[in-house]
Amino acid sequence: MLRISLLAAGLVLSFSSTAFAQAQPAPAVPQLAAATADEPVPRAARAEARRDCYAENIALSGDDLRRAMRDCLQERFPGVKLYASDGLTRDGKPTAVTARAACKQEADASGLKGAERTASLVACFNGKRPDLAQRAECRKEARGKGLDGDELRAALSSCARNRGEG
Repeated sequence: MLRISLLAAGLVLSFSSTAFAQAQPAPAVPQLAAATADEPVPRAARAEARRDCYAENIALSGDDLRRAMRDCLQERFPGVKLYASDGLTRDGKPTAVTARAACKQEADASGLKGAERTASLVACFNGKRPDLAQRAECRKEARGKGLDGDELRAALSSCARNRGEG
């Protein structure tokens, strides 16, 4: 009997603390004066906002969490395009999905099959998104050297910078 009452008390306290945490008013959102539609939000500010938004929506998961995070971040940085839309990235390039779909349509229209189709798709995608093709090449080289984790990330960052200058 004592165990049941302790269990019930624990459940009541856990639900009341969850409701209390969700009922807290949102802290005042500092607006960044430097953030405009042309100038992206600094990485540190985005990371801090992401942490805050996640803390506000900790009880959510899956699509609900994604939707809440998107709304929260867009609310914190109004007027700044934070996400890809209409098949374009924030900087106006076609998204990888859009570029691949366009390349597939071109390959289908030309009637290519097998290795020719694959080569055509790769060449088309590399033409539409050379930045992603470059990153894939850097990743391939780094994986070939046996790098993984933080070493892989550092190598990718270094490789992208070196190729970007050349």
